[in-house]
Amino acid sequence: MEGGILIPPSPNWFYSQATDSRTEDRICVTACFKVITVYQVQENVGLPKVLKVIPCSTEKVQIIRLCPIASNPDYGHAIVCGSDSSSVRLYNIHTGRVTYHHKEHQGKAVNGLAWGLYGEEEAVISVGGNQMVVWQPKGGLMRTHTIHQVSEISLVEVNPGERTQAIMAAGNTILLTEIKGGSILRQLQGHNQDIYCLKWFCGTGSPMSNSTIEGNTNNGSENKGKRSTGSESDNWRVKKSQPTFNGPFVVSSDYSRQIYLWDLTAKRYITNATVPLSFVAPNKKFQGKEKIQGKNHVALAWYNNELISSSPKGEILQRELWPGGAKYKMLHNFHMRVVYNIEVIGDVMVTFGQDRMIHGYHLKNSEHLFQFPTVGASPVSLAFCPHDLNRLAIGTQDNTIRLLNFESPVPWQSSSVWQNIKGKILSISWHPEREGRLLFGTGSGQVGFADIASGRVSIYAYYHQKPVYKVDWAPAVFPEKSGVGNAWCAYSFGDREIAMRPSEDAMADPVMLQTLISESFSKTGGHKCITEITEFSFSPDYKFIALGGNDGEIHIYRMTDLQLLLIISALRKAIQHILWKPQTDSSVSYIFAVGSNENIIYLFNVSSQLKDPVATQVITQATQELCSHESRVVWLSWSPHKAEVLASASYDHTVQLWDTKTGSPIVNYGGHSHRVFRVEFSPSDPDLMYSFADETTIHCWKPSQQTCKIAAESLAAVKEYMKKLREQTKLDESSLNPETSESLTEKKEKTGSNTQEKTSSGVSTALSNKKSAFKSFFPKLHSVCARKKSFFYLLILNMIDNENDEGKEEKEKRKGTVPEIKDLEDDLLDALEECSDKISPDEPRSLASISETCEKFAFLLEKDSDLPEAEDVGYALQLYGSPLQMSDSLSREIVEHKSRENNIQADLMHSWQGSLDEHIRTAARLRKLNPFLVSSAPQVSIKLWQFASEAYAEQLVNEGDIVTAATYLVNINKIEDAVELLMKHRLFREALAIVKCRLGYNEDFVKKVVSSWTDSLVYEGNFDIAAALQISIGQIEDAARTVSRRNHPGALFIASQLYRRAGKDDMAKSIGLLALKEICLRHEHEVIENYMSYLPDLQWFSAISSCHCVLLRLLQQVSARGNFSARSYFLQRCAVMKEKDSFQEECDRESYEDNGTGLESVLDCIIEEWNRQGFTCDQYPKLYGTISSSLSTQQTPSSVKQLWFQGAIAISALLMSPSDELWELHLSAALSHVLTWGKPDQIYHLSHALLPKGAADLSTVIPRNSSLNLENSKGLHLLLLLYYTSETFFLHSLLHKEGIWSSIEHHFHGNEGAKICDDTEQLSVPNLESESLTVLENASGIDNKLQKLMAPEKCEENKNTKRVVEDLSLGDQSVRVLPRTKNELMMSLHCKVDFFLSRRERHDLQDQIFQTLSDPKKLLLEISLKLRENEFCSDEDLKRLVSKLTPLE
Repeated sequence: MEGGILIPPSPNWFYSQATDSRTEDRICVTACFKVITVYQVQENVGLPKVLKVIPCSTEKVQIIRLCPIASNPDYGHAIVCGSDSSSVRLYNIHTGRVTYHHKEHQGKAVNGLAWGLYGEEEAVISVGGNQMVVWQPKGGLMRTHTIHQVSEISLVEVNPGERTQAIMAAGNTILLTEIKGGSILRQLQGHNQDIYCLKWFCGTGSPMSNSTIEGNTNNGSENKGKRSTGSESDNWRVKKSQPTFNGPFVVSSDYSRQIYLWDLTAKRYITNATVPLSFVAPNKKFQGKEKIQGKNHVALAWYNNELISSSPKGEILQRELWPGGAKYKMLHNFHMRVVYNIEVIGDVMVTFGQDRMIHGYHLKNSEHLFQFPTVGASPVSLAFCPHDLNRLAIGTQDNTIRLLNFESPVPWQSSSVWQNIKGKILSISWHPEREGRLLFGTGSGQVGFADIASGRVSIYAYYHQKPVYKVDWAPAVFPEKSGVGNAWCAYSFGDREIAMRPSEDAMADPVMLQTLISESFSKTGGHKCITEITEFSFSPDYKFIALGGNDGEIHIYRMTDLQLLLIISALRKAIQHILWKPQTDSSVSYIFAVGSNENIIYLFNVSSQLKDPVATQVITQATQELCSHESRVVWLSWSPHKAEVLASASYDHTVQLWDTKTGSPIVNYGGHSHRVFRVEFSPSDPDLMYSFADETTIHCWKPSQQTCKIAAESLAAVKEYMKKLREQTKLDESSLNPETSESLTEKKEKTGSNTQEKTSSGVSTALSNKKSAFKSFFPKLHSVCARKKSFFYLLILNMIDNENDEGKEEKEKRKGTVPEIKDLEDDLLDALEECSDKISPDEPRSLASISETCEKFAFLLEKDSDLPEAEDVGYALQLYGSPLQMSDSLSREIVEHKSRENNIQADLMHSWQGSLDEHIRTAARLRKLNPFLVSSAPQVSIKLWQFASEAYAEQLVNEGDIVTAATYLVNINKIEDAVELLMKHRLFREALAIVKCRLGYNEDFVKKVVSSWTDSLVYEGNFDIAAALQISIGQIEDAARTVSRRNHPGALFIASQLYRRAGKDDMAKSIGLLALKEICLRHEHEVIENYMSYLPDLQWFSAISSCHCVLLRLLQQVSARGNFSARSYFLQRCAVMKEKDSFQEECDRESYEDNGTGLESVLDCIIEEWNRQGFTCDQYPKLYGTISSSLSTQQTPSSVKQLWFQGAIAISALLMSPSDELWELHLSAALSHVLTWGKPDQIYHLSHALLPKGAADLSTVIPRNSSLNLENSKGLHLLLLLYYTSETFFLHSLLHKEGIWSSIEHHFHGNEGAKICDDTEQLSVPNLESESLTVLENASGIDNKLQKLMAPEKCEENKNTKRVVEDLSLGDQSVRVLPRTKNELMMSLHCKVDFFLSRRERHDLQDQIFQTLSDPKKLLLEISLKLRENEFCSDEDLKRLVSKLTPLE
């Protein structure tokens, strides 16, 4: 039975303690669902050796821990594992048997395990819920410590330096606990999310480093992903004195990718770092399938003094820690998905990932050692590629196709195909000609093929309704009828149907083979097709197809015309596999083997029948029969190396090799512990085979190393091996004998109530696959009878002796000679049948009489059997005694069931006995009722049933099952109590259903439930459902009030309609207006007409909506790229020009033909839109009054959307204003809104939208026939002030943009009139909401430069120059335009200076403007200095500008 594991099972996901290792003997263990895998990791290059795969019980093994000391004589061979059902089991690593176990966690999952010391003895520490259980297997003692400060403990790790202390994780808190007393020594907090992994620092000294490594720096959430330059300034931590850390140290990671290093002596963390989502792209924002969903698992490990961790993208990072941060580098990124566990064994790091790969990496040599694939579920199919004999495809139950390459340089190279695959991969087949194309069928009925080179998966449109059990490639059958042609087709078998598809057309409808056969049969007559097909197979030359049926019959058809040639009726059970023998030479022979639900393999040689077919022939006898298996044969495989060798896989757990030439078995492999599904020969090695069974492993083994020849020998060897394991386990248990009960009792009294007695014993074997024993309803009877025939002989004799007369006759008969045992057995059995009804003594026999009878017939006992106890025989006699004796027997059986916690059986026997009344009342008192007891109560009385239902409802409430508890109250007609119970626990929907169905006429109760539910919904913010409930009970106005609390147009519209239905027209109008306002704020103007058609009183609002639309459209023109030129942006005709110097005259000589910007006048557009909607000038006064009374223009905006809506209201009121004073008021209100908002881009947008033709043309904003002008209107003054100040601000921002001067020099160098930008270059106004102002130069620097420039003119010092714009990071929205010539730029500056010179009087809002956009004088000074510093203008030009700016002080 020698063999190895080709692919082991995959470790559990999501558990940081699913793996463990120790360096002493290089052992690594993993918890893999229901098995434990034991590896031995090689020191150098080479795959880990799979030492053992230990099957566990039916419980899921979640976590696992090795004894850390391999040389420990008691536990060095032990593995402890925890399950999801509160079990903790101790396994022997050599025998695979459970030696000890306990279930002290009382139904709660075991979350963490560790090995520690209790005093001087080794102990296992397990945590679950809020309890820590300390277990000493050697003494069988347990102590349970309850940690009341927490609700759930998720991890535990023992301090390797002080093994009497353990550290635990409870949510985001770390607890240092004493193992012996359970007291908390430290409590550490710092994590924001639950902790995933804990690792003690086991190195020397401190984990804090004074050196640097090449890599990335990470200071908590800062500097994430920044590359280290290696400069001296970056390595400040080298020079900085390090604080002293004493330890011990522990590192922890949580689900938010935070890592903390803790100093337990200092009671704090000393550094923390954030793991990047990806080292390769640390700043990348992952989206779609790349996005990390849910929790982020970060595995941890230590190597020497450096920390190793994983990233959510599967990268392995090495970290160097220092106070306040960490530097890291990537070791490898071989994993494709998240890594859950990292084990360091010497210099070898082993990582376990979600991609089901195990990678080995040599940390010292920085070398990739191996890549070891695993399977997460049982394999279902495998096949070698015919074009690349070193490539193996494996289909598994986890919807994945695993591809192995045995010739890769790093053993092994593996890849997976899983995209778009739905269901278990039940069958696979390589294309005979097209390399790398793999056909597959799944358990969900899906059929597709994968191109291995590209990884692309194509799915056929037609799905089977049931699992696809087989797929294969072959040419089309009956091409004339099917219309497919002679190209390769994909065949699939599912739903008892065989579908044929063209291989390249995934959308084509399949052709059903049975349909073609039926049509052919209807025309030609003959035999019908098999009704229940179970298998199909093509001959090697693709001339014939064989179909197998559920009745064992096989039909062979010619593929060209589907003519039935052969019917084979030699089998009687379902066909499992038909396999044609490959053709190895030029001669054609048609031989195939058949495996079925029989344990015989049938071989048929049909060469003569198929070479010269005459008519349909029937074969009833196989050419050869191969007999050795003890169960059904499900798979066959012909050897590609030896033509006469056949392999078979059977449900008897073995693989058999046959010599078909002689019909004799060659060898048998019995290494599997479950039924075998597949076997295949290695195409490259004649002495290597692969097989898998109903287990999560694939075996590889050599026939030359097998010692058994047939299945019976292998099974016998397995039994012998199990016997040795049991003997070995007994030896192991004898070496760990628990103490006597007396000493345990003494210890319990000394240690207190938490000490619990436990005797561990073996529970299961490594190779046992037997079903669990049937739980008898009479366990005590079975235990005394011991299932021995001789016991019943003595029982019968005691029954006979109980009849005095017959007893005397029997005594007389026995005097003299002793009868033959065989004859006596027959007589006693006959007597039992005759006396079973006649003998029913009212009084039991005395023990003395029973003993006398047993001793008299002791010769009937089997060899080496002891005489049964009289008490046991007497108890068995009660079963055949009077009803009272039977009742007494049931009572004793009930006690036995309760001692074994078989409560269901005990309840059933109470029902048999008729003692339900007392039993139900006792169960109610102890709160141990169940549905069976409650449903059985009516057979006693209705009153008991009502009592039991009410008690069970109370019990269910305590258990948290409120709905079921209420249902039991409803059953006993306590409707109101049930409803009150549901309402108390906020289960209002269920309460309302019960009230309406059972108390439908009680309107007050219905209103009570609805009102309570409504209050709860309103509190939770579910206003829509609350309103629907209020409407259901006629509370229309309350429903309107409720739904109006949701700030959504639809909700407000519904509220308006509800108010109108309730007769509240004023409220309907008010809420309807809020709905229309909300639509405008959301910019959903396309639906506003639909709303207004149901709001007749608010038709005037379309004027506001139209104004808002026009304003938004023109603002988009202002801010959009390409709507006005750079020339018109900077060159505007000055409104007031008092001084006419040569520079200004040159400006005047510039005839700006394109003085306008090409923008529409916002006010003209609004009026035009109003006219289109039917609003005339005659209606303006009435509309003005309505708007003024309904909408406020003085409301302070709280968002950008509300800002422009308030601006639309103000502009609408401005256009409809009946007087200049009101016009002035509303213009100032519109400008005040953007100024109050304080964002430069919003100020720029509005000012330029109102003056689309520039500051020189105010006709676009001043109403016709108005006497307003710049001299008498503060509103116009404010508009121009905002206009020029915002332009100055953006020009200043442009000239201080990084890299702008190199562009200017490129265009201007040596050419006074050269263009800065083309005419077509457009302006983009940036969004500066998040930009900040910083200092460009200090005040003294500016003053000194101005003094130097203005010395001949005795320019006065600018002492009050303050902060100006240094840098504006405008990103992609940067202003990147300049005037086309130097003259244009200088003229632009003079225009702005002249405007500010003309406005000597201060506006009321001037200080607020300068605070928002900075003082334009300071900005212009900065612009002037920048121009001179970059030699953009002459000293004369600059002095002229500065001389103008000086009076502005």
